[in-house]
Amino acid sequence: MLVSICIPCHNAQPYLAETLSCLINQSHKNLEIIVVDDHSKDESVKIIQEFAEKDQRIRFETAKSKGAAAARNQACELSKGNFVGFFDADDWIPENFIETQLQTLKTDQEVVVCTWGRFYHNNLSTITIDDSQVKTDLSFEQWILHYWINNSHMTCPGRVLMPRHLIDQSGLWDEDLNLNDDFTFYTRIFSNCSIIRYNPRSVFYYRSGISGLSSTKGSLAYQSLYNSLVRSITSAQSKLKISKELNICYANLLQNFIYETYPYEPKLIKQTEQLIQALGGSNLRFPAGGKSRILASIVGWKLTKRLKNIG
Repeated sequence: MLVSICIPCHNAQPYLAETLSCLINQSHKNLEIIVVDDHSKDESVKIIQEFAEKDQRIRFETAKSKGAAAARNQACELSKGNFVGFFDADDWIPENFIETQLQTLKTDQEVVVCTWGRFYHNNLSTITIDDSQVKTDLSFEQWILHYWINNSHMTCPGRVLMPRHLIDQSGLWDEDLNLNDDFTFYTRIFSNCSIIRYNPRSVFYYRSGISGLSSTKGSLAYQSLYNSLVRSITSAQSKLKISKELNICYANLLQNFIYETYPYEPKLIKQTEQLIQALGGSNLRFPAGGKSRILASIVGWKLTKRLKNIG
C-alpha cells in the first residue's frame, strides 16, 4: 500500500534532516516523500537534495506559488499514494507510526488520528501528551461536540492519515488562508469520512518553541483565522442537522476568536458577535488563570485583556 507524505518546507534547516530521517526509517517501506520548498533562503534545499540522492523515495520540487497551503497542494497533486499524510518540515514520528496508522483503518472511507504531544526545540524528551484529546473513535459530529465546545481542537497535519479519494471529494487546502488553514482542511475531510479512527499505538511529535507564522498575529492573520472558522462552521452546518448543542460549539469557536483578537480588529469582532448572536450565544469563559482570572471577575475580561496587552 503506497503512502504519500507531502511536506511544505520554508527555512527549515535546523529541523529538516531529523524529519526526513524519521520518515525514511519507517517500518512501512512503501512510501513516497514529496517535499516542496517554498522559497527557502537557508540550506533547506541542499539538505533535501542530499537526502533525495540517497533515497529514491524522496522527491523534491520548488514551489510554484508562495505559502504553505500552496506547497501542500502542489505536493499532493504530484503524489500517487493510496493514502496521504501531510507533514510539516519540523515534525517527528517513531518508526511504527505509518504502519500502525494503516493497521488501524478498517475501510477506505475512514481517516485515522493518533496520540499527539508537544516537544520543544530539538529535545524529544520534553514531549507532553495533550490531555484534551479524546482517545476513542469519533464520528464527525462527535468530534465537534468533544473538541469545538471547549475550543480544544488540534488539527496538526501529521497526526492524520487519509485515503486519497477523500481529498478528491473534499478539496485541497485553501491557499488564501495563511493561518488556521489546517482546521478548515481537516474539517472538510472529517465531514466526508465515515468515522475518525483513533490509533493508540503510536505518537505524533509536534514541535513547539520555534517562531513561525502562527506565533505572529496581524490583520492578515486575524482575517485568515476568522475566514477559517466561518468556513469550517459552514462545512459542518452543511453536513449536520441543526441542534442547540452544535450551535453552542460553533458559537464557542467564534467567541474564542473574540477573546484572542480583542481589542484589535473591531470590524471583525462586530461581525463575529453578530454570528454568535444568530447561533443563540456562547458559554465559553474567558481563558485566564491565577491573577488574571481574579482580575477578570472584578473588572471584566475586556479590561483584563487590555491590561495584559499593556504589560
